[in-house]
Order: sequence, then C-alpha cells, then structure tokens
Amino acid sequence: MLSRFRYCRALNHIFSLAAELNRQDVKTIVVITDCPVSYRDQLRHYQRHFPCFTESRPEEIIRLIRYFRIELLHLHDLSLINTTQRLLRSWPIPCGITLHDQLPPAINLSSLPGLSFLITPYPVVRGIPARLQSKTFFIPEGIDLQAYRPMPKEGFKIAFILEEGGSTGEGSAALLKATGLANLDLELICPQPLPLLKGRYYGWLLNSSAVLGRSQVVIGRYRGLLEGMACGNAALIMGRSYNGIFNSRQYPAALSFPDLSGEGDEPPCYRSIFFDLSTLLKDRPLLESLQQQNRRFIRENCDLRLIAEQTAGLYRQITSG
Repeated sequence: MLSRFRYCRALNHIFSLAAELNRQDVKTIVVITDCPVSYRDQLRHYQRHFPCFTESRPEEIIRLIRYFRIELLHLHDLSLINTTQRLLRSWPIPCGITLHDQLPPAINLSSLPGLSFLITPYPVVRGIPARLQSKTFFIPEGIDLQAYRPMPKEGFKIAFILEEGGSTGEGSAALLKATGLANLDLELICPQPLPLLKGRYYGWLLNSSAVLGRSQVVIGRYRGLLEGMACGNAALIMGRSYNGIFNSRQYPAALSFPDLSGEGDEPPCYRSIFFDLSTLLKDRPLLESLQQQNRRFIRENCDLRLIAEQTAGLYRQITSG
C-alpha cells in the first residue's frame, strides 16, 4: 500500500486495514511518502503489526518492492500517480486505487499501466470513466471495533475532527461560535490550533480513540465520523457545508452507504450547528438513541474484519487472474 502523509483520516484506514490483512495472513507492507519527522516514530509503532516504511525516493520504494517480491500495488493517494507509473515500469504488477475523495478532473487514471481495480469507500464518486466502471468496487472503510469503542462519558464533550482541506475557515469559525454560545467543551483534533473558548486542542492524532471514546458528539466528515460513531457518538456531518445530524434510519435507501462528505453549496451556519447541539444536549433520550444506532451502524457496515476479508478477496481475484 502506497500513500502520501496527509493530515486526514485516510491514513488510519491504511494502517488498520494493513494490520488486519496481516492478521488474516495476507502479507501487506505500507510505504508512506513525505512523512514529517515528528510523526516518523509514531509510524514505527505500526511495525509490530506490519512492515511500515517512511520513504519518498522512488528508487528506494522500488528496492522495497523487489525485496518483498510484491505481487500487487494498492495506491491510496492520487498525487503519487507519477511515482506509481515509475514503480510499475520497473516492477510490472497489477495496480489498484482507493478513491478516498472525489476524483480530480486533471487525473488520468488510464495512464497507469496494469490498473486492475478502483475501490470507492463512499457511494457518490463522480468522474470515473465509463471504461473503468466494471473495475470499480464499493468497499466501505473498516473500523477496528475493539480499538474504537465507547468509554465512560462525562459531561457533554464535542469532538471536532478537522482534516487538511476538509473544511473552510468560515466553517470552523461557525462551529467555534456555536459551541461558544452553548458553552460546550470542544475537543479539537486538527493540524493547526483554533481559538477555543472552552475545551482542549490535541493537534493531529493518528489514533483518536481515547478522545472519541469520552465524547458525546463527533463533528466532521468521512472516516472521522465513522471512528466517532464506533465510539458511541452522535454525529454531525460537516465539511465545506453543514449537513446536520446523521440518522442511520433516515438516509436514502437508494444509497448503498450514506453521504458523509459534508459537501454542499452553502457554508456552515452557526445557528444550524447551535440548534442541533442544543437539541442533543437537552434531549437525552434522542442523544442516547443516536449513539446506540451509530455504534450498531458501524458494527453492521464497517467491521474491519469483514472489510479486510472483502479486500483480500479482491486482491486474490486480481493476482490469480
């Protein structure tokens, strides 16, 4: 698995999936490029689960591929598509891609030799060429239900996971204003600090299970919400727009999986966020019902063990073909 270090939860997907694949005897190594020095020791901790390397030089990545006699390359960041082309020229093997976000218009997937599959963890991905539709598979991101689980919750703490490029300054300001007006503790997980009135700034955590386990509500998008829901949180969907409280019983039946992107035309409004937080604060039965529903939703749709089995089955299908 190959990806670039970014301040986003997609890295958690890679690490957890690689660990579970190795537990299922699917030998998997991970290479992360452009890793900040301050995070290299943290990434070395994953060595007890799978071989994990922080390496940006293509020639060294090729050396790792040859040493481990890699049979398939799984790309998780399209910014590395040129590097991937070079790797595949030196070691021609099947290649697959997981699209963690929308497909940028400038990316030409057909430029990759040996492209064998696309995985979309979320239902609405625009721009996939028609000729690749038959190679596209929907597999949600898996959550380790043992690592991410509810813990004793005291007070009414709100966890906000702000990914790199996942929100706007206007949206963050709206959230800060809403939580300030409600006098709520905000547990902030993001690369850069924001002017909190009440709460705590954690920086960017690779593993946020302890923070999410103690919070009542998680705010964010994509995998950050899934991790928070696994920890028994109510969930507010917010990216570049604010899409309100997630209710697993209400998302459209036509979707194979809910849209957790937080995309939309309108910037987040502090009034909407304040109203939803106030509702959850005052209506304890509603809060607890949503928390239980969300944990159940993750258990039924995003169990890491089952997701790894699906992924391993796809790998075997490609490499044996």
